[in-house]
Amino acid sequence: MSLFLRFVGSLLLICAGVGTGLAAAARNGERQRQIHAFARMLGYLAELLDAQAVTGEELLHRAARSPEFAAFCPPGAPGLSALAVPPCLPEALQGEVQETLSAAEESPRAAACAALQRLAALCEREADIQAAQYRDARRLLPKLGACLGAMAAILLW
Repeated sequence: MSLFLRFVGSLLLICAGVGTGLAAAARNGERQRQIHAFARMLGYLAELLDAQAVTGEELLHRAARSPEFAAFCPPGAPGLSALAVPPCLPEALQGEVQETLSAAEESPRAAACAALQRLAALCEREADIQAAQYRDARRLLPKLGACLGAMAAILLW
């Protein structure tokens, strides 16, 4: 009976390791989805601004109507610089996004559209990098978790 309980305990440790690996991979996937949604919102804002001259406040108000973009548009935001940049973006890219959005508020409409499109492309590139990391993590982390669970089972045996 004792051997059976040890075996079941070992299986539970291995399963817990796999679950932990899957959860860690899911966090990478969520980062990729956030960055992709932010890039899509920047592209949407560029298209909207290109189609008609609206204020930054009106741009954010229209973007906030979409549930996908609402998290990035704080209510009553005065302009583009008030956009909530996803914290999962690299710090250098976060700083560049904030600086460009602040400068776009003061720029002519064509320049602001170009700046928003450039930011959307940068963020989309970062989302592609995150997607590749997510694919790698989805393959590797559950296996790594299973190995760690097996090591813990061996140590406790």
